[in-house]
Amino acid sequence: MLDALFGIGNLVAITGWIVLILIPAWRNLAQIIAETLIPVLLALAYTALIGVWWSRGEGGFGSLDDVALLFQSRPLLLAGWLHYLAFDLLVGAWVARTARAEGIAHPIVIPLLLLTFLFGPVGYLGLQIIRLSRRWGSAAGANTGLSGLRDRWAEFCSREPILVWFSLILLLSMIPTAIAYGLDDRTLNGVNIWMKPLKFQLSLAVFGLTLVWLMPLASQAFRRGWGGRLIVWGFIVPAAYEIGYIVWRASRGEASHFNIETPLASMLYSLMGVGAITIAATSLVLAYGILRNNSRPAPSAFRLAAIIGLVLSFVFATVNGMSMGGARLGHFVGQPPMDGSFVPIFGWSLAVGDLRVAHFLGLHAQQVIPFAGAVLAGMNVARGRLVLIAFSVAYAALTLFTFVQALQGRPFVSL
Repeated sequence: MLDALFGIGNLVAITGWIVLILIPAWRNLAQIIAETLIPVLLALAYTALIGVWWSRGEGGFGSLDDVALLFQSRPLLLAGWLHYLAFDLLVGAWVARTARAEGIAHPIVIPLLLLTFLFGPVGYLGLQIIRLSRRWGSAAGANTGLSGLRDRWAEFCSREPILVWFSLILLLSMIPTAIAYGLDDRTLNGVNIWMKPLKFQLSLAVFGLTLVWLMPLASQAFRRGWGGRLIVWGFIVPAAYEIGYIVWRASRGEASHFNIETPLASMLYSLMGVGAITIAATSLVLAYGILRNNSRPAPSAFRLAAIIGLVLSFVFATVNGMSMGGARLGHFVGQPPMDGSFVPIFGWSLAVGDLRVAHFLGLHAQQVIPFAGAVLAGMNVARGRLVLIAFSVAYAALTLFTFVQALQGRPFVSL
């Protein structure tokens, strides 16, 4: 009897999730089914179980041990499961209703509903992160109390709102990842398993915001045409996949990069490689848009810096990425000792060659060189373009030096 009720409860609850996900056009019917009808049925079964078995149970809610003892009773365990099914479905219905009321597209809501179905409050948290990022990424939400700063942020958000929104989602998602970092003592190659998701969330958010910063240098026609769509979606889609995959692997205590232990792992890792190249290629597309004759006016030093930084970022990130992800399948050149020293946070080896140093420098040419160009333009430096070219050559030389140095098995800095 209990097993039959367990199966019926699952089937009924899944029906509610199906209508929320698959028939958004019939939203009123879906909400009635998922928010009222099915939770009432589950509540009736729950109430009956509690009424019959509660007085027979041992334990209670005073401690974790008491709760474990309480749910050793199979009828009460089933009641707890029905409680979980009912309230998660209620949360899912609220997520769908709130997202619809705030104009969030249903394709974005579907992953939130799946997360709520599987992990309850995780989907709720996801919606709150999206809502907060939308508020911060809009002119109306930029209520800092400082009109100048508010106006600048509102103008920045108006350039490419969806890129700002996605980048803010990445930044806000660092909060639960950081909490996981503090709670989880598992390590992989001597590093906490949540460090990689944290670094990628931050790095990709900075990448996305840099695209937003430099996009106005291209013409409005380019940004609203195929070029702008390639940049925006060529970044968002693979970045969302990469973060999702890295977080999933971290939750399992497994490596995301260089993991080809099974055919599925090999395929997913290959998709990561394709995604990384696609993300890097958005820099090249934007550089082309800025280089076009119909691009918007800007100080020559800043325009040149943006083009150089974007092109160098693509070249170095792609070359370094292929070097690490090809036959080498790793970023170390040489075997680091078990007690070897590493650069804090970055994790770069101080004992053997590490290709991540050059990868970091190359990837962030996208920010460093345009920033130098902006400073030179703002200070109105004489022969600013010449100074910028000299700085870019020096930066590229440093990146190339660290790349060759790593290939030779030598650390960037030795202690």
